Amino acid sequence: MQTTPAHPSAREKASQLVNDYARKQAALKAATAETQAKITALTAALNQASAPYLLELERIEAEAKALALENGEEIFVGMRSFTENGFTLALRETAAVQVDDEDAAILMLKRDSNAAHKEVEIACNACLRTTTILDREYIARHYDEAPEWFQQYGISVVDKLSASLKPAPKPRAKKATKIKPADEPEQKAAA
Repeated sequence: MQTTPAHPSAREKASQLVNDYARKQAALKAATAETQAKITALTAALNQASAPYLLELERIEAEAKALALENGEEIFVGMRSFTENGFTLALRETAAVQVDDEDAAILMLKRDSNAAHKEVEIACNACLRTTTILDREYIARHYDEAPEWFQQYGISVVDKLSASLKPAPKPRAKKATKIKPADEPEQKAAA
């Protein structure tokens, strides 16, 4: 007859803990399966009910932005935004990376990334992502340091006008101000 030791080995204890963990995970999945199914069904119903509204909202937003970009002076009358019914339509200037021919720029950057000068290699590789697309965020951040260098690849940063439509900020509550009593001068005059 085989007897089990009074103190299990570390391996036996680890095996017991892993088995306990697996049983608890299975119990958790069983206990929450019905609720997870309800959540999945409710999410699907919510997506189905909201889909037509979301499509219409996207269409209206795109139309409002296009109108703002085309007729900004007439719409905003010297301002950059206006608020209507709790939403603000606004124009803002942003910097955007513009490339004459992206494929040509990528080929030139790849070619020059094998250059003998380490600085050129690092700069060229920094402009490219591993999927070989231009890293526009990097270019926008570093363009001002060496615009001529970027321009040799047909890359420049230009100001671009964009529009947004979003909920208006909530109005701030005014702070209460203390009003001094007006009868103080009268008291001094009477004394």
